[in-house]
Amino acid sequence: MSSTAIDLVVLQRPHELALATELLGRVPGKDVPAVYVEHNAPRPSAVDSVHPLAHQRDIPLIHVTDYNKLMWDNGIADVTVIAHGIADPGYLYSGRVAAAATMINEPIRRNRIVGTDLLGALAGAAPIDVWGIGTDALNDAAHRVPGVTGRGDASHDDLMAAVAARRVYLHTARWTSLGLSLIEAMYLGMPVVCVGSTMAPLVVPGEAGVVSADIATLGNAVTGFVTDVAAATLAGKAAREFAMAHFSLERFLEEWEVVIDALCERKGAQP
Repeated sequence: MSSTAIDLVVLQRPHELALATELLGRVPGKDVPAVYVEHNAPRPSAVDSVHPLAHQRDIPLIHVTDYNKLMWDNGIADVTVIAHGIADPGYLYSGRVAAAATMINEPIRRNRIVGTDLLGALAGAAPIDVWGIGTDALNDAAHRVPGVTGRGDASHDDLMAAVAARRVYLHTARWTSLGLSLIEAMYLGMPVVCVGSTMAPLVVPGEAGVVSADIATLGNAVTGFVTDVAAATLAGKAAREFAMAHFSLERFLEEWEVVIDALCERKGAQP
């Protein structure tokens, strides 16, 4: 049993409740305050997946999007939404390269979940450069698609600069939580073309890009932004304004401070 003084346990995966109990010799939510952060949209079912904390009243459940909160069966859990917050990388958009950029980790393994299968159809609208873990595999003979180039994994600063040099950002995910990469692209000042799924339609205003479930519409939007630099620049500025207003790191930290303070005060009030 650990004798370390602990104010709060942050759980992020189902097995961590038992693991924390084993490591600490204390039960999170009972012997020590705890909070569970759910980063993902429900699986395997979009509407019938019962959250691991659905029968737990003692551990607040924090979702990162309103969509995830809606779709998970949260049961009796005490549920709060704290949307993502990221540090502003700055307005880096130049759009000097007439191509689309996207960021997808493990595109081969995750395939339809992240919309890897859509890249071939959309590459007819403009060349697509893909950054992220495992994207080198897109260049292998078995996975190569004309117009799609895997750019590999890069350091954050290099990644932001390279992505911002492309004319438009493409978000193809079918079933993930709200990707930080989409928010980062908006912060960079990029116009976005986005598959209309999960939370994405609610965070891309019409003036910032195009959201659709129709591949032809998405392709036309990519072509439109690639060929019209002025429109792309204007949409990108609107995207950045929205991201700054809704996903600031300051707002994120303030909301977490409220949760942490409340849990620690509850601990202090216990006899």
